[in-house]
Amino acid sequence: MTEKIKSEVISRRRVFSLLGLAIASGLVATIPVSPQVTSRGGVELSVDQAQAYTYRRARVTARRVGRREYRHTRRAVRRGVY
Repeated sequence: MTEKIKSEVISRRRVFSLLGLAIASGLVATIPVSPQVTSRGGVELSVDQAQAYTYRRARVTARRVGRREYRHTRRAVRRGVY
């Protein structure tokens, strides 16, 4: 039972390679991807995008809609349609 145990030294190149693979796989794992069925029956992967509807977004949208309604009303009055 006289077996020699070899201690293998890992080179810097291999360490950086493994570290790069770990970081790359971590980044890929965090991307939200969802499979979707196409009209032809195939499957395609699409990246989901978060669209948060915040209070600020609601105010901006409401203000934009109000300005648009005001413009349309003003134009209709000038044309005599309103």
